[in-house]
Amino acid sequence: MADFAIAAPVPRRAVFRRGMLATLASEMLVLVREPSVIVFTLVQPLLLLLILSAFNFHVRDAAGHMRSYVDVLLPGLIALNGLTIGFNSVTFGLARYKQRGILRRLRTTPLPTAAFLSGAIVARLLLVIVATAITYAAGVWLFGAHVDGNVALLFLLATLGALVFIALGILVVAFARTEDDLPPMFTLVLFPSLLFSGALLDRSGLPNWLHWLTGGLPLTFLTHAEQQVSNLNAGLAAIKGDLLGLVVWGIVAAALATWRFRLA
Repeated sequence: MADFAIAAPVPRRAVFRRGMLATLASEMLVLVREPSVIVFTLVQPLLLLLILSAFNFHVRDAAGHMRSYVDVLLPGLIALNGLTIGFNSVTFGLARYKQRGILRRLRTTPLPTAAFLSGAIVARLLLVIVATAITYAAGVWLFGAHVDGNVALLFLLATLGALVFIALGILVVAFARTEDDLPPMFTLVLFPSLLFSGALLDRSGLPNWLHWLTGGLPLTFLTHAEQQVSNLNAGLAAIKGDLLGLVVWGIVAAALATWRFRLA
């Protein structure tokens, strides 16, 4: 009588790990092959540095000292990388998968939702780190920006900010019924962040009510923290308010996205 071996069930942890790594490899391949990703991650910060630094004027930093505009612009662009990569690529990438039925088909596979999302998130975080390194190198070595603070902390803040915007991107996709719902929802997040966060423009000229209202935007917290570290050599204690704001945004967005998001 022949002996039949019964295959042992694969542990859930192994399934999760394999699914996450497979998704990570797939997402990195897709992101690298898309020209729009290259533009947003690599070209856009360099173009903004080239165009805005050409004005060659001086602004006041968070301590009230006059500095070259590029000194304040560089940490703002590093913060902006988290928005453009984390929020933009996640929102439109997942929405495209959802519209084409790819997420629905994934439900028929053993791939856990958490493993799929983890792979997509790690892919974006890697891109944020690469984009931040390129932005920093270009700002310091090509455009002469002065960074007084801890460079490693700048990178850690950019990564934290990217996680918050990734959570917001997943949340937007979770509530969007079709891809047509995305542009207005995306605009509600993007334009106030670009105009009022301090990443590109000084916030000191805003009316008091608008300054207070936009002070709670996640990009405002991230930009202020990056500028404090870069221009004033601030440590974690000095930016704890900004960190708390980012963590609250991230927890709320992640909780709502976890409750709402489905592979459907």
